[in-house]
Formats: sequence, structure tokens, C-alpha cells
Amino acid sequence: MRYMLCYALMQRSAKVETEYFEKFEDAVMRYTVLCSNCEDVVLADTAAEKIIRHYSYRHTTNGASVTSY
Repeated sequence: MRYMLCYALMQRSAKVETEYFEKFEDAVMRYTVLCSNCEDVVLADTAAEKIIRHYSYRHTTNGASVTSY
């Protein structure tokens, strides 16, 4: 599989889920769904060994912070 998604359902979660996809379109659709439901999501290209996108959602004392790299 070429594309990998790693995600944590809860902040500071000790458990990380991983899914693999052959088609970029499938990985992007799943990444979009996970970003609306998870604290952290990473989309990576395993063939190139590069992170394509990292989404992070944090609750802070001033509200919430969303970071996307």
C-alpha cells in the first residue's frame, strides 16, 4: 500500500490506529473524515517516505487550536 493514515481518536491517546490505501483519492477522502472526528491525523506517502499532511486539534485554556502542516 502506498498511502498510510495514522490517527489518534483522543488527545494523549496511547493507542494509534493505522489504515493503508493504494489510491490517493481514497486516502484523501478518509483523511477528511478523520479530521472531523479525531485529535491527530497524519497522511503519509510510504513509497516516498514523506508526510503529506498532519492535522492536530488541541483544546486550550483560550478555546481550541487547529494546526495543519
